[in-house]
Amino acid sequence: MTGGYRGRIGFVDLSTGEIKEERLDEKLARDFIGGYGLGVRVLFERQKGGVDPLGPENILGFTAGPLTGAPVPTGSRYMAVCKSPLTGGWGDANTGGYFGSELKSAGWDAIFVSGIAAAPRYLLVTDEGMELKDASDLWGRDTIDTEDKLREDLGVSRLRVACIGPASERLSLITGIVNDRGRVAARSGVGAVMGSKRLKAVAVHGKGKVAIGDKGRLDQLRKAFVKELRDAGGFPKALVDYGTCGLTGTLVAAGATPVKNWLLAGEQAFPTVGKIGDGDTVIQYQTKKYGCANCPIACGGIFNVSKGPYPVAEVHKPEYETLGAFGPMCLNDDLLSIIKMNDMCNRSGLDTISAGSALAFAMECFEKGIISTTDTEGVELTWGNAEAMIAMLEKIIRREGFGDILADGVKVAASKIGKGAEEYAVHVGGQEPGLHNALYLPGRGTGFVCDPTPGRHTAGAPTARLDAGKAVIAPYPELQFHGLGQYEYGNKGAASATVSSYWQVGTCAGVCLFPVIFFGNYPLLDFLNAVTGWDMDMAEALKTGARIQTLRQSFNIREGIRPSGIKLPLRMAGIPPKSEGPLAGITIDIDTLSSEYYKGMGWDPETGNPSEASLERLGLKELTETYGK
Repeated sequence: MTGGYRGRIGFVDLSTGEIKEERLDEKLARDFIGGYGLGVRVLFERQKGGVDPLGPENILGFTAGPLTGAPVPTGSRYMAVCKSPLTGGWGDANTGGYFGSELKSAGWDAIFVSGIAAAPRYLLVTDEGMELKDASDLWGRDTIDTEDKLREDLGVSRLRVACIGPASERLSLITGIVNDRGRVAARSGVGAVMGSKRLKAVAVHGKGKVAIGDKGRLDQLRKAFVKELRDAGGFPKALVDYGTCGLTGTLVAAGATPVKNWLLAGEQAFPTVGKIGDGDTVIQYQTKKYGCANCPIACGGIFNVSKGPYPVAEVHKPEYETLGAFGPMCLNDDLLSIIKMNDMCNRSGLDTISAGSALAFAMECFEKGIISTTDTEGVELTWGNAEAMIAMLEKIIRREGFGDILADGVKVAASKIGKGAEEYAVHVGGQEPGLHNALYLPGRGTGFVCDPTPGRHTAGAPTARLDAGKAVIAPYPELQFHGLGQYEYGNKGAASATVSSYWQVGTCAGVCLFPVIFFGNYPLLDFLNAVTGWDMDMAEALKTGARIQTLRQSFNIREGIRPSGIKLPLRMAGIPPKSEGPLAGITIDIDTLSSEYYKGMGWDPETGNPSEASLERLGLKELTETYGK
């Protein structure tokens, strides 16, 4: 097998207990890289359209990339893939930590799980193989307790665990899969899928190493990048010093962060942002920094809070998305409450973006008189009420009372509440969007609407970079763009398709968004070739990325999802325009942006269907004709 891959894929049927192993085909690896590229290729062929996302036929995959576990800067990422119960289409979620690298150490590139266990199970994965084991005594435990108990029971100190918490066990559609005591594959409702299968955890321990095609070249590339990182200022230095929490104040002031359930923007709308948005203020509770496997940035941190009403110990630092969701979205400036809610979500499995959005939605409904304390069991869901937020979050985790209504996200909640609540349910295709205002960078809207996982903040990052006018995405001529204005709409389709395709290669290879898209100097293609031994040029890389993105789109088409069903909510598009703040008077033309992106990808803007020519060029025609019905 080529470098970067271990050559094994596992298939587990929880209904029958059958476990099988297959060899990873080298052409398949090169054509789809890994991560959700490999995931969508497997699911498209082996899973028919129209399956119940919470039923036995939905396949849940744990997929790594060729750079996962390799000594490449930020080579740690893995993905969970499935049909999403939140959107009804393609679902995936991405996270770092050490689980993905350990999966590769154990000799596996991916594991796919189908069926539903008769009783709770966990999957033990080692170099020797896989084994299903009883998890009855783990069911009901939070994610940290689960990880600790498995490590104690198995007597393996370096055991890496991906597991679900109580909210996922209760099939909350806004839950993820948690590893390393607080790293979360949070989006698309993957935690609910794992819960529906009664699969409590995947525990991995391995002793092997990822083979490297050209170690000398890789060493040179790594040393050069790390040196540049040490000397860098700006965004790279902010990440090293603070992590993403250090960005919050700046983004709120610029209007990039939504305020009050996407109604407002700017510091004038949230004047106390410094209490939660100043990097030094946030990291005063940090007792140690940490990084994911192979990461020289180390943007993570562990917090301990001993004072105040919400003491917590050994919890993960809240990142920007979490601060934005529980802070300005809800007009909450109580930092200690946000740290507490972050820990609650990590332990239960809740996605902080969706959970914070659900609370903001409920607060607006409360303000408008659509719901009252009679509905909320006495909880006063007024803006900025941290105590009420924590109380309602606990109800969401337990699916108690009004929390049961919010536990499946704002779209489902609005349909249950009625009385006009749909107007305040901000979602894109069923998923609560990441905390990035498309009125500030319209390319964010392109990603929110056009990616096969709608509302995805990481999908909008590459296309939003084009709005800077001069965008150096990577040290390759094909990824350097000039003259694209922030509020220009009709000339970005080809460039958006290019950066989107490039990002598919990076994320599926198993590396982090930040250096690949934001630093401008990350030599992704060189790293990939050094590890695998390939000679992939940029033309092949972009074609490969387009192939991955187009098959994800084809998955959605098979599920009946069309562009007409995925729209940017009016308030996110500036309809009506905001009356004050840095984004006052702005309305964006998201229809043109999305249409141009579809054309750039070779997809029909009206139907979403990839063209025959595109399918032929990408080598997908036979596959989609055979399995696309």
